Amino acid sequence: MEKKPNHSTNPDGFSEREPGTGKEIREIELDCIIPNRFQPRQAIDQAGLQELMDSIKTAGVLEPIIVRQVPKQSDKYEIIMGERRFRACQALKKQTIPAVVKEADDRQMLEWALIENTHRKDLNPIERAQAYKRLADTFHLTHQQVAERVGVGRTTITHFIRLLDLPQEIQEDIRRQTRSVGHAIAILAVPDSKLRLKIWQRVKNEDLSVRHLRILVDAYLHPRGISTTPAARSPQLKQLHPGNDPQLRECAERLRRKLPDNINVNIHHAKFGDQFLFGSISLSYHKEDDLQRILKAIATTD
Repeated sequence: MEKKPNHSTNPDGFSEREPGTGKEIREIELDCIIPNRFQPRQAIDQAGLQELMDSIKTAGVLEPIIVRQVPKQSDKYEIIMGERRFRACQALKKQTIPAVVKEADDRQMLEWALIENTHRKDLNPIERAQAYKRLADTFHLTHQQVAERVGVGRTTITHFIRLLDLPQEIQEDIRRQTRSVGHAIAILAVPDSKLRLKIWQRVKNEDLSVRHLRILVDAYLHPRGISTTPAARSPQLKQLHPGNDPQLRECAERLRRKLPDNINVNIHHAKFGDQFLFGSISLSYHKEDDLQRILKAIATTD
């Protein structure tokens, strides 16, 4: 007996048509569907998935997923678009999901999945970078060709792919979006990985803006003020401390007098022209007991 494809029509016994396209909407069993192996998204927001599940409970799947038939397997389908809807239906233990079957090759699979996630902002910056690079490398495309296929500018593609050259620590911050892509692009101007990490740590410790980071990077790259960047045509970054600033030297001495003996005080100011950017005070001691003495002195200071 000939084996029939393992999908069904809708519960009323007929297939619908996708509005405006004439494409047939089928109710396909979830057990016959496999995820998109080119899916660029590596993690799904659980809160968003729960919201989708609640919506499906109330109104059903409003938009069919897009699938392609697995080659040489008439009863198996691979997701092109709609993996979140598929996973939500799995979690709800549904038997079927509405789907439109389209023909697509591997490159189209990756392109469409990337476009869907990018337009819906489901990808973090590192996932986008990896997807753009995979599209370029797998199918031997230039950055311009990738840009044309996913509908963004060429420089956007280049900037995102360059994020993958950053140290893993910085990539993780960008992946978690605790720092912006603008910060990452600014740090790319620094050629040395160790120096990138050193500056990046200051960005995190001092919560520097992208503009201030660019100034800081320029100061590291051109310590004598020799630069052609717009930032360098105005006053350069000034690093002030008690050794080169009498006012800070006086402040450090006043603070030191309120602390136990043998505690060294250092104050650091960073200015861009006359504009204050950030500063820090550091205390150094030589014995473990000194820490408690410092804390006691601070607690008793009026």
